[in-house]
Amino acid sequence: MLKLGDFEITTIVTDEPWSENCYLVRHLPSAEQLLIDPGDSADRISQAVISRGRGLENILITHAHHDHVGAVDDLHRRFGASCYLHKADERLMRQAHTYAFVFGGRQIEPVRAFNLYEDEEILEIGKRPIRTIYTPGHTSGSVCYYFGDFVFTGDTILYRHVGRSDTPGSDLGQLISSVSRLVEQLPAETVMLPGHGRSWTIKEARSWWSEAAIAPPQYKQFGGI
Repeated sequence: MLKLGDFEITTIVTDEPWSENCYLVRHLPSAEQLLIDPGDSADRISQAVISRGRGLENILITHAHHDHVGAVDDLHRRFGASCYLHKADERLMRQAHTYAFVFGGRQIEPVRAFNLYEDEEILEIGKRPIRTIYTPGHTSGSVCYYFGDFVFTGDTILYRHVGRSDTPGSDLGQLISSVSRLVEQLPAETVMLPGHGRSWTIKEARSWWSEAAIAPPQYKQFGGI
């Protein structure tokens, strides 16, 4: 568990082979909670939500690959939480259950209820703004969610890696541009919480990116996308 400012962040690493980071974010003054990328392990995620003593307001999706959205339908039905996704990933979201079966031999429920937004939407938790930063490249609709002291980066940028650019809707040139903009614009002390693996800071990423941007290594561990 990580405490940053007025927020408490719990990381739930989903089951293998995807080992994806789902984050439960609790705004301490209001006790409101939201999830970032519930990709699997709905029972464990539900237990974490309930153990904090309150329901779930929203589910925010960084991108619509199946290893990041596999538990959305289940959790929406359990808690009635609204799900938010960038419009450019709508088609990918509607196909996520098919990709899960074809590429992972896995059955997930189609995500039927979600809200679409365009550009850089401003969402809220406890009346605190959450800025969506549009970062296409890993998918057409990839975004990062910036809370001020920290940012959820999905698979756009992970520890010393970027996301894959060999899947439908990906584009390496866009991805490099998105990562460059992100690490240049956010404050150095910002904590980055990625879709897989460990956290790090914008300052650390800038130092690494100054050399890695020419040919960034892509994250392909655990067979995930």
